[in-house]
Amino acid sequence: MNKQHHKILTALFTLVIIASSAANMAQASESKEEEAKEVALFSQAKISLIDAIKAAEKKVGGKAIEAELDDESNTVQFEIEVLKDGKTHEVIVDGKTGKVLKVSLEDESSESTEKE
Repeated sequence: MNKQHHKILTALFTLVIIASSAANMAQASESKEEEAKEVALFSQAKISLIDAIKAAEKKVGGKAIEAELDDESNTVQFEIEVLKDGKTHEVIVDGKTGKVLKVSLEDESSESTEKE
């Protein structure tokens, strides 16, 4: 019975390793797909991330604390978080035109949104 118990434990351990490896490979594949999407979107940008930050800061009148490519959009847009008077504003900037598309307060439960 001891040998049978050892075989069962070995088989379970092997299954755990295989399942873990498969999950890691799937996650790596998704990560590569996301990265490829971001690169494709970023290559469409006509303005730099610095220009997007400047536009967001000018619109809100504060200082940028975080900036990234908006990966939830199908067009190239930058998502900039701007701090003003202790409140964080999320600013969406069009990556092709540099136009501010949307400003919303992030700190409030009912976000106030200003669309341009």
